[in-house]
Parts: sequence; C-alpha cells; structure tokens
Amino acid sequence: MWHWLTALWAPKKTHSVTHSAPALKSSGDPVEPQPAPQFPSAEQVSLLFYQKLLNAPAHLPNMADHLSAEEACWLNDRTEDLKQTPTQLTQLVPRLPSVLPKLMTVLNDSDTPIRTLTELIESDPIISTQVLRLTNSPAMRVRRENITSLEQAVMLLGFSGMREVVSAAMFSPISQLNQIEGVHPLLIHDIWPISLRAANALRQGLKYKTAQSQNQQVAEIDANLGFELYLSLLIEHTGLIALIRQKPLTGATVSATYLMQFRALVPAYSARIAEAWALSTNTIELMRNPPSALNARREEARYFSMACALNRRGYLDQAQFLHLCRALPTHTNGWYTQCVPAGDSQEAD
Repeated sequence: MWHWLTALWAPKKTHSVTHSAPALKSSGDPVEPQPAPQFPSAEQVSLLFYQKLLNAPAHLPNMADHLSAEEACWLNDRTEDLKQTPTQLTQLVPRLPSVLPKLMTVLNDSDTPIRTLTELIESDPIISTQVLRLTNSPAMRVRRENITSLEQAVMLLGFSGMREVVSAAMFSPISQLNQIEGVHPLLIHDIWPISLRAANALRQGLKYKTAQSQNQQVAEIDANLGFELYLSLLIEHTGLIALIRQKPLTGATVSATYLMQFRALVPAYSARIAEAWALSTNTIELMRNPPSALNARREEARYFSMACALNRRGYLDQAQFLHLCRALPTHTNGWYTQCVPAGDSQEAD
C-alpha cells in the first residue's frame, strides 16, 4: 500500500476525462492489450485523505514509528473530552438552527403530515432558503427546471425526499470552517461536501432496484432505515470538524500512529455530538456500530466521495478515479456524474 501511496504523491499531470471512444487502429496493426488502471482501496483512500488534510508525511514500510510526547498528550486530552456531556462538544461545531429539535421529531416520524413539515420549514427563513437551494442543486437532481417554492418541492419530493433535503439544509452550517493553521487550506472545505456527496450517493443507490440471486443476501432497507443511513453519513464528519477546531498537530513530524488514532476518534466524536442534537438511537448506532451489510453500503458511498475529493484536488488521477467508479457495484450507477466538472453532463460508460 505504501509503495502505491509514495508513487501517488509524485508530481504528475492531471488529465480530464474524455467520454469519446478511443481511435481505432487500422486493420493491419496489431492491437496490444492494455493493463487495467490500478486504483486504491477504500482504506487507502481514507488514509490518503487524512494524510493530506493534516499535511502529514509519507510513512514508508518498516519505518519505526511511535507517538511523541506531544502527540500522546493531544490525543489523551481529546479522549478525555469524550467524557464531557454531549452538549459541551457541540460548542466545537457551528451553531445549528434552534428549530432543530422540532424538525428532527417530525422527520423521524414517517406519519407526519406533509403540511406540518412545510409549516415548520417556513418558520425558519434560513432553512427555507437553504432547502430550495439544495433542491435545485446538482447533487439532489430533482428536475432540470428550478423549483421556486416549498409547495412545489413538497409536491415533487414527497415526505421521504423532503426529509433528506431538510436534513442537509439543517446541518449545512457545519461547513462554516475558517482556515486552521497547518491544515490543508482546500481539503478543510471538502469535509462537508464529502459528507453531503456520500449521503446523496447512498440515497441514489438505495433507489436502484436489482434482481436478487439465490445465493445473494440483500438487507431489506425500508424508507425509515434508508433515512437513518442517509443521516448517519451526512453528519459522520462532525467529529472531524470538532477535532480540527481543537488545533491538531500537523506537518512533517506527524507520526503514522498519531494519524491512525486521530482518525479513529472521529466517529466517537460524531456520535456524541449526534446525541446532543437528539438524533434517533438507530442513527447514532449506525455511526458507532453498524451491521456489516448496512455498513457496506455506507462504506462504498464514503469511498466514492472521498476519492472524488482527492481527484478534484489532484491527489488521485482521473484514470484511477474513473476505473474506481466503474468497479463499484451496479447500484452505484450514476454516482460518477456527481464529480463530472460543470458543463460536462455525460456519465461514465
């Protein structure tokens, strides 16, 4: 894995994806088989993201590595923070709308009248504006024409679709991060887009219907469970934002052990913050200890979204990213379009 990462960090040109068919050789020319592009695993993508985020160095195989006294102290302090009340941890993330508790109550109940949800959204002008913005965003892909009113959005999306959009609108303030010394100045602003893109990719994947073979066991995912999965991905990096606001150690002296332990703290922080926000126990459990079948769905969406961010920042070349997308399961068809640059609406074949 480290050989691949070392090679990946070497300077290289980036090329845009071309969707046209390759030129054919003349009939007399021999056609040489081309090796399939190599692409990183989900673990490698996650590790690379955290390394770049904290400007950490490459750690070669068999390199002696241990926590410095300063690293051990910082990690111990953050572990002690987890013993605080969840409300204290929410002070490390931007403040969310005061209507959040009421909205979460109605969103968690699929029997809520749609008019009740609409009235609650309209009571907060900021959320109302954000809902319309997200409804018209490429990530949600509701329709080509702009939606201009909440009533129109409700009619098109129904309760199931609206609660996903409303959730994204409620939690979008967590993306309001200033620059932190030592943290990658671009990737810090990719944290929320990664979560939102992963949640929307999962949402698209759950709508994909496929025949189930006799030897394949597919977990039954109803609307409520699908929403909880969506929500668990949407806010899973709130813990990362909280940790970054605690000014983590960064730069060339960061050890691999510190990096791994830093990354391991993220879900614990996210789950504690979710408790303070009064999210359902099922959503919190999906963040802490999801069943393997459901976690597989979450992991592939996260894998895709992180790879997309690394590709956009030039840390994963286009051929590798395209091959990675094509290697994902059938229900991920269409995910690639979330990462196609503006003006190029074609999907990968």
